[in-house]
Amino acid sequence: MIDATFRPTTLAHLGRLNAEQWPAATAVTWRDADGVRQRRTYAEAWNDSEKTARGLMALGLRPGDRVAVLSTLRPEWTFTLMGAAAVGLVVVSLLPTTVPDEIEHVLGDCGAQAVLCENTEQLAKVKAVWSRLPHLRQAVVIDPPDPAAASDQEAGDCDAKTMTLADLRSLGERAIAAEALRSRAEAVKPEDLFAIIYTSGTMGPKKGCALTHGNYVSVLRAHPQPSHGPDVGAGHSHGTIFVVTGPHTIAMLMQVLAWWSRYTLAYRRAGSEDRLTDEIRDAQPRILPLVPLALEQIYSAVLASWPQEDRSLLLQAARAGLEVREKRARGEQIPPHVQDWFDEADRTLFADVREHFGGRVRRVTVSGAPVSQEILAFFLGCGLPVVECYGMTETAAAATSNSPDDYRLGTVGRPLPGIEVDIAPDGEVLIRGANVFRGYWGYHEDEFGAVRDGWLHTGDLGSIDSDGYLTLTGRKKELIQLSHGVAVTPHPLERELRTNPLISNAVAYGERRPHLVVLLTLDEPHARRWAAERRLPTVLSELVHEPELLSELEAIVARANSTLQEYYRARAFTVLDRDLSMEDGELTISMKVARPVVHTRFRDRFEALYD
Repeated sequence: MIDATFRPTTLAHLGRLNAEQWPAATAVTWRDADGVRQRRTYAEAWNDSEKTARGLMALGLRPGDRVAVLSTLRPEWTFTLMGAAAVGLVVVSLLPTTVPDEIEHVLGDCGAQAVLCENTEQLAKVKAVWSRLPHLRQAVVIDPPDPAAASDQEAGDCDAKTMTLADLRSLGERAIAAEALRSRAEAVKPEDLFAIIYTSGTMGPKKGCALTHGNYVSVLRAHPQPSHGPDVGAGHSHGTIFVVTGPHTIAMLMQVLAWWSRYTLAYRRAGSEDRLTDEIRDAQPRILPLVPLALEQIYSAVLASWPQEDRSLLLQAARAGLEVREKRARGEQIPPHVQDWFDEADRTLFADVREHFGGRVRRVTVSGAPVSQEILAFFLGCGLPVVECYGMTETAAAATSNSPDDYRLGTVGRPLPGIEVDIAPDGEVLIRGANVFRGYWGYHEDEFGAVRDGWLHTGDLGSIDSDGYLTLTGRKKELIQLSHGVAVTPHPLERELRTNPLISNAVAYGERRPHLVVLLTLDEPHARRWAAERRLPTVLSELVHEPELLSELEAIVARANSTLQEYYRARAFTVLDRDLSMEDGELTISMKVARPVVHTRFRDRFEALYD
């Protein structure tokens, strides 16, 4: 039994500590393939994690060895993460969309000795490159094929070098004593590696960020601890964290945060056709980490739930609501008639908007890419605690944050406790603290150059105001050098365009050209509704040629331009008949645009706009 006063310096004891202190509290919850809600308590979750850990030990994996996971985010992912942490193994995340060539690069670069594959489809991708992976010894399949439905190919997939997760756990129970696992956990040190996360990278080849137990523990200690409500006894969690992203930077932190602070971790259903707002409403999260694109999707869904003629009234009410809330926060007097209007709007209008978030949310954090201030202001005006924060894979996903009670619109907040932020002479954001990674896997410090004199050079541009709030203004590598020598960031234009629910993505272009142009993609559900209301074709390949749509997009671009300085405006646009996708490499896991890919793939369309 671990002492209740024990203060972890690593993540090695986290699973067992929770199982002993809060055995009946719900650790994870999800909906299965039939839509039925499932759950595992902390005791059950640690039982599965421990069996997985002992199985990996039985394969001969030693402290510091790498085990990769090629799967959607699901309970087995978290159990593998916690089990690996308990025995000093290093987890390497692979997105389920990863193609064989990329799998070869990641597994070969980190020297992974084992890989957990979600199913035989993912296993087939590993097998396609296995002959070029000399370190890889074992593959483990989480969901084996149904023997009655399996094809001959699938039936032959489980050979001597592959086994099921159930078999791995059984092997661990037979071959490794529980005491051996505890000995391994005791030997884990804060400076030991916990995970290698390969940067999704909008520029250049992928490199593995080597993150230690100490990196994550420093962030967890800096994170605000949950308040203890009257119903939070030993059999209850502090609420739900709903993770909507894939198993990458944000999800890695959220998994350990949930177990560190006794939250319930909820997963998005893989392959679900449910709208994001429907899943959030079902999960009723207390904490909801989002990337900007997900927040934009929710915003579009909220507006779409209102009749077209009433949406401007909703937007006006939210602006007025934000003004009232900020005046109250400053201690200013609110006129009685305004207070009466606000109370009624908060009880009805704003409450309806808050229901899109499940009704229990206490903190919605948005990070990973530039965020529309108009959308943030809308939700804040409706009483939703939506705030910007900032971090990178290289900082264990966290560095600065606003809070619902202390935020400044337009900024990503102030540094978390124990973290320093500074601005270099050229405007680059610098970060120093125990959360900063040790370097990229396989690179010597003098080669990767990201950390110099303890400061991480982020590649982001920004400024810090007199109260310590950080404002991001762009990326050094994403500045567009126009032909007359002016360097502009594409983000203001793109951010303004994406505030319109008709647009899902906007990508500016203009390197060594006289002005910017922009490629637009449509938000398909909204575009279909918009077209149907006007009796236009709802198939995007036909709709994008309709004069009425092109006229609408022209007006949207003009409105965006009117808010920007001259050099930041787009003089022309083109529209695709599909959205950008992660599968095609056009978006990263954090839903950022991979500019080199998009610029190369659609160069002819961009260049035609200058004719």
